[in-house]
Amino acid sequence: MTLVEIMIVLGITSLVLGGLFSFFIQSLNIYHFDSGKLLVNRDMRTFTAEMTDNATYANYFVIYPSFTARSLTVDGVTSNNKIYPGQSGNMLVLVYLDPADDSKISRIVGYYRDPKESDGEAPVRKFERSFSPSSTENLWTLLPATTTAQTNPEVIELSRNIGSQSLFYNFYGRSVLVKCDIIHRTNTGANRYERATNTYNFTVSPRG
Repeated sequence: MTLVEIMIVLGITSLVLGGLFSFFIQSLNIYHFDSGKLLVNRDMRTFTAEMTDNATYANYFVIYPSFTARSLTVDGVTSNNKIYPGQSGNMLVLVYLDPADDSKISRIVGYYRDPKESDGEAPVRKFERSFSPSSTENLWTLLPATTTAQTNPEVIELSRNIGSQSLFYNFYGRSVLVKCDIIHRTNTGANRYERATNTYNFTVSPRG
């Protein structure tokens, strides 16, 4: 073979290998993106089923601005820093009263966006506490310590608020509207990440 023929063969081989490599990279990215979508859908199903089950037996709910902003002190008096109807916050607490005495709290279940955010994105975490005997203390004093914010288990890997609205919206004091972007990031190597995102909308109503 002449030198020219060898160069032509090498050129054609390089083009073919380059095309195959690009196809492989694109297929890999699509695979990771689809895997992220599946994880997003899993989070949505899990979150919806869990919140529905817990809300079914809750007596009422309270929404707070965040996991750390649960109390408010004015003129030396500390009180519940709850969100009122028509407002939204990043922590929801479902409250269960003692069946024998509805003035006492027997259990609480909370969902919140981790206050340690990165670029507006943070996991959604959950806590659960039971009280025996049931408690007459103010709700905000029964919540886990603020230092446990990053220690409670995750129920969503990453979430992001939509616009100015926080994760949980108090709808007339009767229902909770949950709205956010759910995100999954998959490391595809070389410090590159494929992101899968879906908007989550859900309404939950304690039995009252």
